[in-house]
Amino acid sequence: MEVHHHPKVEKKRFKEYFLEFLMIFLAVTLGFFAESLREHLHNNEIAKESIQSMVEDLRSDLSMYREMLAANEYSVRMNDTLTTMLGENSTNTGHMYFLARNITAVADEVRPNTRTFEQMKAAGSFYLVQNKNILDSITLYYQSLKWFDFGNTIETQKFYEVQNSNSLLFSGTVLKKITTSEYINTEHNTVRVLEPVGNPPLVSSDPAIINAAIVRYSYLATIIQENNGTSTLEMHRCMRLIDLLKKEYHLK
Repeated sequence: MEVHHHPKVEKKRFKEYFLEFLMIFLAVTLGFFAESLREHLHNNEIAKESIQSMVEDLRSDLSMYREMLAANEYSVRMNDTLTTMLGENSTNTGHMYFLARNITAVADEVRPNTRTFEQMKAAGSFYLVQNKNILDSITLYYQSLKWFDFGNTIETQKFYEVQNSNSLLFSGTVLKKITTSEYINTEHNTVRVLEPVGNPPLVSSDPAIINAAIVRYSYLATIIQENNGTSTLEMHRCMRLIDLLKKEYHLK
């Protein structure tokens, strides 16, 4: 009968078990940190791309504010001239026709570009903006733009009221003739208005109709000036936000 001898297995010492455990632990930990680092770098890249897009939106806002403020200030000056001429019963009706048609053609509303902000909000990606002060500044700027929803609505209403007064004071034939098909600014649909030759008569000389027109033009000028004041504030806020984002994300 054969006797089988089992090979003698040398038991591992505790130190060897500990070293194996330590190596596995370090491998898992390093893998975890490597994955976290990749995710962090990826998120930073997405955030930088989104902020770059937002800066482009803000730059377009800046151009919009400057153009709109210049156009609206010109409109308000023409408004003041027209109401003065109407109040004095000026005989220079040709210039009055030009002013009446040009005031509404030149004046413009505030239309900020919120494309990137809305995309980030819809995607829930604002968590990628780690700097709380930056996030607060972004939120403050875009939330404050909601005022223009009200301001633009009132301004549009005053435009309609002025146009109603124009229909009682000025000849539609003349107003149509002095409105060209040429655009001063195609982006804002601003048409070029010509001054009529001579002094075509007003449709009415009724003091009540003239007074109503003066009142309506005055209210229009007021809301335009209020919108301009808010636009100036938002323009400076926009400039500061651009500088903050460029500095934080090292953008050009």
